[in-house]
Formats: sequence, structure tokens, C-alpha cells
Amino acid sequence: MRTSPLLLLALLSACSILEPDLPIGRPRIVDGPGGKSPDAEDTVHDGHRADTLFYVSAVSFPVSYDWRRDTSFGATACTLKFFRGAEPLLSVAAGPSERISPSPDRHHIIGGRLYSQYQDIKGTTIKCGGAVAAEWPEPEYIIGLLPKDGALYTIGRSASSSGFTYRRDGEVLLKVDRGTVFGGFDKDSCPPTGALYEDGGAVCFAYKTELNGMQAAYIVRDGEAELLLCKGDTEIFDVKSLKGKVVMFYNENGIAQFISGGWAVNIRQGGTLLWDDGEVLWYDGRPCVLGHFHKPGEPAEFGLGWTNTVKRLFDKDAFVYYSGNAEELVAFGQPRKGWENYYFFNRHCACLVGEDLAAVLTPRLGSDGDPFLTFKGRKVSYGLHGFLSGVAVEIVE
Repeated sequence: MRTSPLLLLALLSACSILEPDLPIGRPRIVDGPGGKSPDAEDTVHDGHRADTLFYVSAVSFPVSYDWRRDTSFGATACTLKFFRGAEPLLSVAAGPSERISPSPDRHHIIGGRLYSQYQDIKGTTIKCGGAVAAEWPEPEYIIGLLPKDGALYTIGRSASSSGFTYRRDGEVLLKVDRGTVFGGFDKDSCPPTGALYEDGGAVCFAYKTELNGMQAAYIVRDGEAELLLCKGDTEIFDVKSLKGKVVMFYNENGIAQFISGGWAVNIRQGGTLLWDDGEVLWYDGRPCVLGHFHKPGEPAEFGLGWTNTVKRLFDKDAFVYYSGNAEELVAFGQPRKGWENYYFFNRHCACLVGEDLAAVLTPRLGSDGDPFLTFKGRKVSYGLHGFLSGVAVEIVE
């Protein structure tokens, strides 16, 4: 997805294998249903409803350190914090000596637990809270992380090659020297687990590589790779396993091909649309494509496509949140009045609750007040000298 120059700097920092500078980009602001001023006086009560819990991650610094100026980020003492609503769950020392990164793109809230990743020349460390969950000597930037049945599955990119490594508890299951995994924590519409996901009880991901001079696509289920496509003059955009069916989206000789369960679907509006990129997702009870498209000779637009229908979204610079099996989707990207003075570091700083978005915002330099969680115009503040790095929601049955 197209990004602004400042946000691009933030994303480039997020993709660095070793510890990055603090990715301070322009604020990204909610522009979806139910939006209100962040200064509304109502509060988000613990759990909001009896069946809804918010989890928030944060980093705090000594009050004498101006973290916004980033003079020694990554080297100064700091603390990783984790909350359920306003209730503190975790407070552990962070930084190089603890192998816990203060960078917000290294924090992942999954299943009500806070995972962190750390990389340097000594290797890679994944922690759950303050305890080591997996560790290995090769430095890798993690783009997929999925806990399942007591094991931790990861996909990591190495600085020393153009490939990736798929692991379980740090042990190698699959290593590809040259290949690109679809999805990942560095994408503007990735799920909380990044490039890894479950479908039909299997741990899944997909990737593309070059085979005999042609682009080839593979789907991996529980460590078993299956070749799906290998054609010339083909640009593969995305591959996923959805509801047990393989869905592919690619350009062949400049013509978009959307294949769902072996059936070709026309989302070109009679052949008038050209797709520049796209990812597959489940929306409104069907597999769809989310991406950029244009008519010949016209500017690019951004939206959803299925069958012969395209739903245009208002913002080409959007983070996109969707609810998986349900029908809600929210996209946002442009600042709104009253929101200009807040940091929103990456897509993990918001989550979808039904049709509404909960977001964590941190005041910019020169702004007063504490960082806070906001949802439907209400907020809960966190009295700490630092920033909020992520939020997730859990619906308790």
C-alpha cells in the first residue's frame, strides 16, 4: 500500500533486522464510524462490556529522558508494560541487557499475552512477558508469530539473505534462501499474528519464489509446502488458505486473475480495471481482494473487489482492519481535526471491535496529557512517561 514519506521512514525502520531507531512518523487518525474527539470526558471502563477486554502494551522511560527526541533510543533504561484495560498485568525491565526491544513494531499482543522480539548480532530472542519463549543464534526480523498447542511458530527474515526461515520453538522447519512470504507485521493490513495464521486447524502461510526463471507460489500447511502455480509473465500478489480452499490473486500477461477454490472470478468490471497489487481476505461471507487498481489512463484507486464488484475505499494511504468471519471493515489514514498532535506508530495501535475501532494514542512533543486508549469517544489514560505501542481486544464468551 502507498505510504506517506514520513510513514515510509517508520516502516523502513520496522523492517530493519537489528534494533531500529524509534519509528516516529506522522500521526494516523481514525476516520471510521463512531469517531469523536479524543478529549471526550467519558472513560473506557475496564472491559467496556462484560464480555470485552482491551489489552494495551506500553514503554515507559525515566522522567529525565526525553524519548521523543530519540537521542539514545535503544540504549537507555526503560520498562515494558502490559495492561488489561486500566489494570497493570506486567512491568519488566527492557533494553539490550534484557533482550527486550522498546521499539513498538517489536511488540505483539496475541491471545491476551504480550510477545516481544529482539535481534542483534548475537541472534534472535522471543519473549512472552519477561520470559524467553524461543531463542536462536541467527538474527532474524520476525514477520509471523503464532502460538499454538504449547508451541511457538515463527517466520523470520535474515539480513544475510533474501529468504526466510520457518521455525517451531526456534527449531528450523523450513528454510528458503530466496523467497518472499505473503503478509507480515510490516504490512498495513496484517492480522495480529502477521504472516502466520490457522485454517482448518493447520498452521498456514504462503510464499513466492523463482523456479526455472518463472514466479512460483507455494502454500505451506503444518510445515508441508505445496507448489500451486508456476508460470511465465506472471506477477503473484497473494495466496491464502481460506475455509480450506486455496485462493490466489496474480497478474498474468497484465490481466488480473482471481482464483478461488479452483474457479476463476472476474473482478475486473468487464475487463476495464487493472490491478496494481492486492491481498486476499475473507469479507462479507466470501473471499475478496483488497488493493490498488486503476482504469487505463486514470489515477490509481484503493478498495475491495469480489465477483464483478469493486467497493472503493476513501483513503489510499489506509490501515485496514477487518473482522475475519464477520462483515465489518474500517480503513483510516488521514488526520482529523483534534488528532494532529498524537503519535500512532503502526497498525497494532488499533483494533476492530464490531464496527468500531479502538486506538491507543501518544501525545507528540509539546502536547500535554498522558497517552490513552480511546474507543467510541471514551478514553482511559495511562500515567506513564513514554508511549503506547499496541492494543488488542478479547471477546469473552
